Amino acid sequence: MAYLFCLIAQATDDVTFKAGVTQVRLDLLASNEKGFIVDLKPEDLIIQDNLKPVQVNYLGRDQDALNVLLVLDVSGSMKDYLSQIGKRARTLLGQLRPNDKVGVMIFAKESDYLMPFTSNMDRAANAIDQALRPDLLPSGTSINAALVDAGEAFIENPKLTGHRAIFILTDNRALNYRVPDDVVIRKLSAADAVLNSIVTKNAEPPKPVKNPEARNPDFSWADVFKLSAETGGEVLRTDRADEAFAKLLANLRQRYLITYNAPASAPNQFRKIQVTLSKEGQKKYGKTTIRVRAGYYTGS
Repeated sequence: MAYLFCLIAQATDDVTFKAGVTQVRLDLLASNEKGFIVDLKPEDLIIQDNLKPVQVNYLGRDQDALNVLLVLDVSGSMKDYLSQIGKRARTLLGQLRPNDKVGVMIFAKESDYLMPFTSNMDRAANAIDQALRPDLLPSGTSINAALVDAGEAFIENPKLTGHRAIFILTDNRALNYRVPDDVVIRKLSAADAVLNSIVTKNAEPPKPVKNPEARNPDFSWADVFKLSAETGGEVLRTDRADEAFAKLLANLRQRYLITYNAPASAPNQFRKIQVTLSKEGQKKYGKTTIRVRAGYYTGS
Protein backbone atom coordinates (compact mmCIF):
# COMPACT_ATOMS: atom_id res chain seq x y z
CA MET A 1 0.00 0.00 0.00
CA ALA A 2 1.62 3.26 -1.03
CA TYR A 3 3.28 5.32 -3.74
CA LEU A 4 6.24 7.44 -4.87
CA PHE A 5 9.60 7.10 -6.34
CA CYS A 6 13.06 7.20 -4.86
CA LEU A 7 15.65 4.75 -3.70
CA ILE A 8 15.01 1.09 -4.16
CA ALA A 9 16.90 -1.88 -2.81
CA GLN A 10 18.34 -4.18 -5.40
CA ALA A 11 17.65 -7.80 -4.46
CA THR A 12 17.38 -11.22 -6.02
CA ASP A 13 15.95 -13.00 -2.98
CA ASP A 14 12.81 -12.39 -0.93
CA VAL A 15 12.39 -8.98 0.63
CA THR A 16 14.40 -8.42 3.80
CA PHE A 17 12.68 -6.07 6.22
CA LYS A 18 14.64 -3.59 8.34
CA ALA A 19 14.74 -4.54 12.01
CA GLY A 20 12.80 -2.20 14.26
CA VAL A 21 11.04 -0.44 11.38
CA THR A 22 7.43 -1.12 10.47
CA GLN A 23 7.25 -1.75 6.75
CA VAL A 24 4.16 -1.16 4.65
CA ARG A 25 3.83 -3.75 1.89
CA LEU A 26 2.14 -3.16 -1.44
CA ASP A 27 1.25 -5.89 -3.90
CA LEU A 28 0.70 -4.06 -7.18
CA LEU A 29 -0.47 -5.11 -10.63
CA ALA A 30 -0.14 -2.60 -13.49
CA SER A 31 -1.51 -2.94 -17.01
CA ASN A 32 -2.32 -0.87 -20.08
CA GLU A 33 -3.81 -1.59 -23.51
CA LYS A 34 -0.72 -3.66 -24.41
CA GLY A 35 -0.98 -5.94 -21.37
CA PHE A 36 0.87 -6.14 -18.08
CA ILE A 37 3.60 -3.59 -17.45
CA VAL A 38 6.70 -5.51 -16.38
CA ASP A 39 9.44 -2.87 -16.28
CA LEU A 40 8.26 -0.23 -13.81
CA LYS A 41 10.96 1.79 -12.07
CA PRO A 42 10.61 3.80 -8.84
CA GLU A 43 10.63 7.04 -10.79
CA ASP A 44 7.55 5.85 -12.74
CA LEU A 45 5.38 5.85 -9.60
CA ILE A 46 4.02 8.33 -7.11
CA ILE A 47 3.02 6.62 -3.87
CA GLN A 48 1.11 8.51 -1.22
CA ASP A 49 0.21 7.49 2.32
CA ASN A 50 -2.67 9.65 3.58
CA LEU A 51 -1.90 12.11 0.76
CA LYS A 52 1.79 12.42 1.67
CA PRO A 53 4.47 10.99 -0.63
CA VAL A 54 6.66 8.22 0.69
CA GLN A 55 10.06 6.81 -0.30
CA VAL A 56 10.18 3.29 -1.65
CA ASN A 57 12.59 0.91 0.07
CA TYR A 58 12.09 -2.00 -2.31
CA LEU A 59 10.43 -2.67 -5.65
CA GLY A 60 10.66 -6.13 -7.16
CA ARG A 61 8.84 -8.26 -9.69
CA ASP A 62 9.14 -11.94 -10.51
CA GLN A 63 11.97 -12.72 -8.06
CA ASP A 64 9.82 -12.84 -4.89
CA ALA A 65 8.21 -16.03 -3.64
CA LEU A 66 4.49 -16.69 -4.13
CA ASN A 67 2.55 -17.74 -1.03
CA VAL A 68 -0.94 -18.81 -2.07
CA LEU A 69 -3.76 -19.94 0.22
CA LEU A 70 -6.58 -21.70 -1.63
CA VAL A 71 -9.92 -21.12 0.09
CA LEU A 72 -12.39 -23.53 -1.49
CA ASP A 73 -16.16 -23.32 -1.12
CA VAL A 74 -17.30 -26.95 -0.70
CA SER A 75 -21.04 -26.22 -0.55
CA GLY A 76 -23.10 -28.33 -2.94
CA SER A 77 -23.36 -25.70 -5.68
CA MET A 78 -19.58 -25.71 -6.17
CA LYS A 79 -19.09 -29.43 -6.77
CA ASP A 80 -18.35 -29.20 -10.51
CA TYR A 81 -15.93 -26.30 -10.06
CA LEU A 82 -14.05 -28.14 -7.31
CA SER A 83 -13.79 -31.16 -9.58
CA GLN A 84 -12.29 -29.06 -12.37
CA ILE A 85 -9.49 -27.84 -10.11
CA GLY A 86 -9.03 -31.25 -8.49
CA LYS A 87 -8.49 -33.03 -11.79
CA ARG A 88 -5.72 -30.61 -12.82
CA ALA A 89 -4.32 -29.80 -9.38
CA ARG A 90 -0.87 -31.33 -9.92
CA THR A 91 -0.48 -29.72 -13.33
CA LEU A 92 -1.63 -26.32 -12.05
CA LEU A 93 0.61 -26.41 -8.99
CA GLY A 94 3.48 -27.52 -11.21
CA GLN A 95 3.75 -23.90 -12.40
CA LEU A 96 5.13 -22.90 -9.00
CA ARG A 97 8.82 -22.63 -8.12
CA PRO A 98 10.72 -24.41 -5.33
CA ASN A 99 10.51 -21.45 -2.93
CA ASP A 100 6.77 -20.90 -3.51
CA LYS A 101 4.28 -22.22 -0.96
CA VAL A 102 0.63 -23.28 -1.08
CA GLY A 103 -1.91 -23.84 1.69
CA VAL A 104 -5.41 -25.31 1.36
CA MET A 105 -8.50 -24.31 3.33
CA ILE A 106 -12.09 -25.40 2.74
CA PHE A 107 -15.28 -23.85 4.00
CA ALA A 108 -19.02 -24.21 4.08
CA LYS A 109 -20.76 -23.15 7.28
CA GLU A 110 -17.39 -23.64 9.00
CA SER A 111 -13.76 -23.59 7.84
CA ASP A 112 -11.15 -26.34 7.91
CA TYR A 113 -7.44 -25.72 7.34
CA LEU A 114 -6.59 -28.90 5.41
CA MET A 115 -2.98 -28.14 4.53
CA PRO A 116 -0.64 -25.57 6.12
CA PHE A 117 1.68 -23.74 3.75
CA THR A 118 4.02 -26.15 2.02
CA SER A 119 6.46 -26.29 -0.88
CA ASN A 120 5.51 -29.92 -1.43
CA MET A 121 3.02 -29.59 -4.28
CA ASP A 122 2.07 -33.28 -4.16
CA ARG A 123 0.88 -32.80 -0.58
CA ALA A 124 -1.01 -29.67 -1.60
CA ALA A 125 -2.65 -31.54 -4.48
CA ASN A 126 -3.64 -34.35 -2.11
CA ALA A 127 -5.31 -31.78 0.13
CA ILE A 128 -7.28 -30.47 -2.85
CA ASP A 129 -8.34 -34.07 -3.57
CA GLN A 130 -9.57 -34.31 0.01
CA ALA A 131 -11.69 -31.21 -0.52
CA LEU A 132 -13.68 -33.16 -3.13
CA ARG A 133 -15.00 -35.60 -0.54
CA PRO A 134 -18.67 -34.92 0.23
CA ASP A 135 -20.05 -33.84 3.61
CA LEU A 136 -16.73 -32.78 5.13
CA LEU A 137 -18.34 -29.75 6.76
CA PRO A 138 -21.83 -28.75 7.97
CA SER A 139 -24.01 -27.34 5.20
CA GLY A 140 -24.16 -23.59 4.72
CA THR A 141 -21.81 -20.92 3.37
CA SER A 142 -19.88 -18.47 5.57
CA ILE A 143 -17.62 -16.56 3.21
CA ASN A 144 -16.51 -13.70 5.46
CA ALA A 145 -15.77 -15.98 8.40
CA ALA A 146 -13.64 -18.16 6.10
CA LEU A 147 -11.69 -15.12 4.88
CA VAL A 148 -11.01 -14.04 8.46
CA ASP A 149 -9.59 -17.51 9.10
CA ALA A 150 -7.55 -17.23 5.90
CA GLY A 151 -6.08 -13.92 7.02
CA GLU A 152 -5.20 -15.43 10.38
CA ALA A 153 -3.36 -18.26 8.62
CA PHE A 154 -1.00 -15.67 7.12
CA ILE A 155 -0.63 -13.77 10.37
CA GLU A 156 0.43 -16.99 12.09
CA ASN A 157 3.15 -17.41 9.45
CA PRO A 158 5.14 -14.14 9.58
CA LYS A 159 8.12 -15.72 7.82
CA LEU A 160 6.18 -16.02 4.57
CA THR A 161 8.05 -13.31 2.71
CA GLY A 162 7.14 -12.36 -0.81
CA HIS A 163 3.62 -12.17 -2.20
CA ARG A 164 0.72 -13.20 0.04
CA ALA A 165 -2.35 -14.14 -1.96
CA ILE A 166 -5.69 -15.73 -1.15
CA PHE A 167 -7.50 -17.46 -4.00
CA ILE A 168 -11.13 -18.02 -3.06
CA LEU A 169 -13.43 -20.23 -5.15
CA THR A 170 -17.09 -19.44 -4.53
CA ASP A 171 -20.42 -18.47 -6.07
CA ASN A 172 -20.63 -15.46 -3.70
CA ARG A 173 -24.00 -16.68 -2.41
CA ALA A 174 -23.87 -16.31 1.34
CA LEU A 175 -25.32 -14.35 4.22
CA ASN A 176 -22.67 -13.41 6.76
CA TYR A 177 -23.55 -13.43 10.43
CA ARG A 178 -21.72 -10.96 12.65
CA VAL A 179 -18.68 -10.81 10.35
CA PRO A 180 -19.11 -7.60 8.33
CA ASP A 181 -16.83 -6.61 5.49
CA ASP A 182 -14.79 -4.16 7.59
CA VAL A 183 -13.76 -7.01 9.91
CA VAL A 184 -12.49 -8.96 6.90
CA ILE A 185 -10.64 -5.96 5.48
CA ARG A 186 -8.95 -5.31 8.83
CA LYS A 187 -7.83 -8.93 9.05
CA LEU A 188 -6.52 -9.06 5.47
CA SER A 189 -4.78 -5.73 6.03
CA ALA A 190 -3.02 -7.14 9.09
CA ALA A 191 -2.06 -10.19 7.03
CA ASP A 192 -0.77 -8.13 4.06
CA ALA A 193 -2.85 -10.49 1.93
CA VAL A 194 -4.45 -9.82 -1.46
CA LEU A 195 -7.79 -11.49 -2.15
CA ASN A 196 -8.31 -12.89 -5.65
CA SER A 197 -11.69 -14.44 -6.40
CA ILE A 198 -12.74 -17.15 -8.82
CA VAL A 199 -16.52 -16.91 -9.05
CA THR A 200 -19.18 -18.69 -11.06
CA LYS A 201 -20.33 -17.23 -14.36
CA ASN A 202 -23.56 -15.88 -12.88
CA ALA A 203 -22.08 -14.54 -9.62
CA GLU A 204 -22.94 -10.93 -8.84
CA PRO A 205 -22.21 -8.44 -6.07
CA PRO A 206 -25.17 -7.82 -3.76
CA LYS A 207 -27.68 -5.18 -4.75
CA PRO A 208 -27.72 -1.93 -2.74
CA VAL A 209 -29.95 -2.05 0.30
CA LYS A 210 -33.04 0.12 -0.26
CA ASN A 211 -33.62 0.84 3.41
CA PRO A 212 -30.33 0.50 5.37
CA GLU A 213 -31.97 1.63 8.62
CA ALA A 214 -34.30 -1.37 8.57
CA ARG A 215 -31.51 -3.89 7.96
CA ASN A 216 -30.38 -6.18 10.77
CA PRO A 217 -26.73 -5.12 11.37
CA ASP A 218 -25.80 -8.68 12.36
CA PHE A 219 -26.34 -9.90 8.79
CA SER A 220 -24.68 -8.87 5.53
CA TRP A 221 -24.62 -10.35 2.04
CA ALA A 222 -21.31 -11.73 0.80
CA ASP A 223 -19.37 -9.47 -1.57
CA VAL A 224 -16.02 -10.87 -2.70
CA PHE A 225 -16.10 -8.30 -5.53
CA LYS A 226 -15.74 -5.45 -3.02
CA LEU A 227 -13.25 -7.28 -0.80
CA SER A 228 -11.02 -8.18 -3.75
CA ALA A 229 -11.00 -4.58 -4.99
CA GLU A 230 -10.18 -3.22 -1.51
CA THR A 231 -7.12 -5.47 -1.24
CA GLY A 232 -5.92 -4.88 -4.81
CA GLY A 233 -6.98 -8.28 -6.11
CA GLU A 234 -8.87 -9.57 -9.13
CA VAL A 235 -12.22 -11.24 -9.70
CA LEU A 236 -12.58 -13.76 -12.52
CA ARG A 237 -16.05 -14.93 -13.56
CA THR A 238 -15.78 -18.30 -15.24
CA ASP A 239 -17.33 -21.67 -15.94
CA ARG A 240 -13.83 -23.24 -15.91
CA ALA A 241 -12.33 -22.91 -12.45
CA ASP A 242 -9.11 -24.67 -13.48
CA GLU A 243 -8.41 -22.16 -16.26
CA ALA A 244 -9.17 -19.24 -13.96
CA PHE A 245 -6.82 -20.67 -11.33
CA ALA A 246 -4.03 -20.96 -13.91
CA LYS A 247 -4.64 -17.37 -15.03
CA LEU A 248 -4.53 -16.00 -11.47
CA LEU A 249 -1.25 -17.81 -10.81
CA ALA A 250 0.25 -16.38 -14.00
CA ASN A 251 -1.00 -12.88 -13.12
CA LEU A 252 0.39 -13.16 -9.60
CA ARG A 253 3.86 -13.61 -11.08
CA GLN A 254 3.43 -10.27 -12.88
CA ARG A 255 2.77 -8.36 -9.65
CA TYR A 256 5.26 -6.02 -8.01
CA LEU A 257 6.15 -6.18 -4.35
CA ILE A 258 6.81 -2.71 -2.92
CA THR A 259 7.73 -1.68 0.62
CA TYR A 260 8.17 1.64 2.42
CA ASN A 261 8.56 2.78 6.01
CA ALA A 262 5.22 3.34 7.72
CA PRO A 263 4.78 7.00 8.70
CA ALA A 264 4.27 7.77 12.38
CA SER A 265 0.59 7.46 13.21
CA ALA A 266 -1.82 6.87 16.07
CA PRO A 267 -2.89 3.23 16.52
CA ASN A 268 -6.04 1.72 15.03
CA GLN A 269 -6.34 4.24 12.24
CA PHE A 270 -7.06 3.63 8.58
CA ARG A 271 -4.47 5.19 6.29
CA LYS A 272 -5.36 5.61 2.63
CA ILE A 273 -2.94 4.59 -0.09
CA GLN A 274 -2.85 6.02 -3.58
CA VAL A 275 -0.55 4.90 -6.37
CA THR A 276 -0.39 6.79 -9.63
CA LEU A 277 2.05 7.20 -12.47
CA SER A 278 4.52 10.07 -12.42
CA LYS A 279 4.79 12.33 -15.46
CA GLU A 280 7.65 10.13 -16.68
CA GLY A 281 5.51 7.03 -16.18
CA GLN A 282 2.57 8.54 -18.02
CA LYS A 283 4.78 9.34 -21.01
CA LYS A 284 6.06 5.76 -21.15
CA TYR A 285 2.91 3.78 -20.47
CA GLY A 286 -0.08 6.00 -21.22
CA LYS A 287 -3.41 5.15 -19.64
CA THR A 288 -2.70 2.55 -16.99
CA THR A 289 -4.80 0.48 -14.60
CA ILE A 290 -3.17 -0.07 -11.21
CA ARG A 291 -4.49 -2.66 -8.77
CA VAL A 292 -3.28 -2.09 -5.22
CA ARG A 293 -4.77 -2.14 -1.75
CA ALA A 294 -6.89 0.85 -0.80
CA GLY A 295 -5.16 1.35 2.53
CA TYR A 296 -4.21 -0.25 5.82
CA TYR A 297 -4.91 -0.08 9.52
CA THR A 298 -2.18 0.98 11.90
CA GLY A 299 -1.23 -1.42 14.66
CA SER A 300 -2.37 -1.15 18.25
